[in-house]
Amino acid sequence: MHVDPGSLVALNALLEERSVTRAARRLGITQSSMSHRLARLRDELGDPLFVRVGASLTLTPRALAMTEPLAAALRALDAALAAPPAFDPARTRCRASIVMPDLLATFAPDLVAQVSARAPGIELRFVGVTGELSRVLAGQELSVALVPARFAAEDLQSRAVGELRFGVAGRMGHPALSRRMSLERWLAERHVVVSVGLERSNVIDEELTRRGLERRVGLVVPSFLAGLLSLTHSDLLMNVPVPLVDEAAKRLGLRVCDAPLPLPKLRFSLVWHPRFQHDPAHAWLRQQVLERVQHAFIKQPTPPSRSKPRPRSERKRGTPN
Repeated sequence: MHVDPGSLVALNALLEERSVTRAARRLGITQSSMSHRLARLRDELGDPLFVRVGASLTLTPRALAMTEPLAAALRALDAALAAPPAFDPARTRCRASIVMPDLLATFAPDLVAQVSARAPGIELRFVGVTGELSRVLAGQELSVALVPARFAAEDLQSRAVGELRFGVAGRMGHPALSRRMSLERWLAERHVVVSVGLERSNVIDEELTRRGLERRVGLVVPSFLAGLLSLTHSDLLMNVPVPLVDEAAKRLGLRVCDAPLPLPKLRFSLVWHPRFQHDPAHAWLRQQVLERVQHAFIKQPTPPSRSKPRPRSERKRGTPN
């Protein structure tokens, strides 16, 4: 048995009004059109549905049995298709994840305080950057990522946040940082490299290769914090994003100075899955993140959002230092 879904509304009106004339008036159609629909319903359902008793119509047992279930189903359908209530952060109860490298941890306290004050029912989680960024952002809970722009896959939405410039960090008293460092000295020192598992190369090495240069790598670590800690009692050097590391460098007794050659700036983007593009709760979360981080980045002259695939030459991923 197959019933045209469009006929179900007409059937519900007929069952409730028990009159072709009143049902037609209720739906704003002609009586003739409603009579045709009744005839088609009788044929599809294999039941007369109504029989005339005197001047009125009486429901058959089949029609009587379906009256309330059909009305309830249509009410449920209306509710499912109704516009959701306006988003109110103060009343929201959910979990939200923010994917970001640990070098952005300096933003966490202010962001937690801001979200807690405006939306106390949101449980925040900070998640490290992984190779499954698209899958993580497509999950059921609200998720955004604040990552280097080239980590964003072409199937994700993104908004440019800004750029960071690179400096060179080392322990206080490091002989290479006691005076203006030459390019030769910088290349000869052992460097700390951060690898978060998404990369084949990094922007620093790409720039050095372009210039026909090569640096020494002394240590590879999985996070910026691990890299900074490794500098405190060694003669390792590390290329670090300024000014994000200034507070950490001060606490750890590190010195940050300019690199001996112009290094590429590190572009950051706020990234999310397109399934949340028009979700009001997700849009609110994105705005909270932007409010807390944009002031620390150098503004870049790029479009505010991206929805088209990037050229293949721009898709190469890498470590940020």
